[in-house]
Amino acid sequence: MSFWLRLAGRLPLRILHAFATLLYWTLFRLGRVRVPLVEKQVAAAFPELDAPARARIVDAYHRQVADVAMEIVRGFAMPADELRRRTRLGGTAAVREQLAAGQSVVVMTSHLGNWEWLLLALSLDLGFPVDAVYKPLKNESADRAFLSMRSRFGCRLTPAKEIVPQVLGRRREVRAIAMLADQVPRSSPTKVWTRFLNQDTAFYPGPEEIARAVRLPVYFIAVERVARGEYVAELRLLAAAGPDLDRPKEVTRRYAESLEAQIRRRPGDWLWGHNRWKLKKPLYAK
Repeated sequence: MSFWLRLAGRLPLRILHAFATLLYWTLFRLGRVRVPLVEKQVAAAFPELDAPARARIVDAYHRQVADVAMEIVRGFAMPADELRRRTRLGGTAAVREQLAAGQSVVVMTSHLGNWEWLLLALSLDLGFPVDAVYKPLKNESADRAFLSMRSRFGCRLTPAKEIVPQVLGRRREVRAIAMLADQVPRSSPTKVWTRFLNQDTAFYPGPEEIARAVRLPVYFIAVERVARGEYVAELRLLAAAGPDLDRPKEVTRRYAESLEAQIRRRPGDWLWGHNRWKLKKPLYAK
């Protein structure tokens, strides 16, 4: 699979975007794949909007996710200079200063914009090792292919279930620990509940627990799509390695607030196609 994806990734992005348009019409306009789920979640998140406004968000999302799918294919072979041009990172100077001073950092990102390009750009431009947490795919061939793509510029991938002991065991190593923190924590025995997009929402406690255990500052990556196939991202300090880490749920709450602000700014750019609210808050959960 890696060979064919690398081969397809050599196609110019304009050709892949043409395939994305075909994908959009075939899967979403004609096949309506997961469209009812997207419509339901958008309606719950934005009850203040009328039906036409919500329909525009749904349509923008389906166009964007089709683009991202084809852009990810391009990521298997995209040259470094093109990646830098298409995914511009800001706010890295402060992170580099902390890393240069021997301070590792936690970086919390999300399924907003093109998260695969973002990881590649972070690995390419940060100048220090990047360890990314990931969920292994069920298909072994696909899993190997994506591991190969994600590690093109030196990123090291760690399964989510192994990240806490790995971080504790290598706490002296200076690095950035990157996490997609908006996934549904189905397998996690503990969850952090907070209000997010008008609903009680469960988040992984992992980023907060790691930052607290090893006393690491936490950064949030704000991402915005500025044109088709072009993104800007900025690393913003979410919590310093101080008292904020000892306040329960504080890091997760700030993350949820920051992410929600980004989604409300460009709602069509978030991954609405996964069932984000499949978990319901227990009656006595805090």
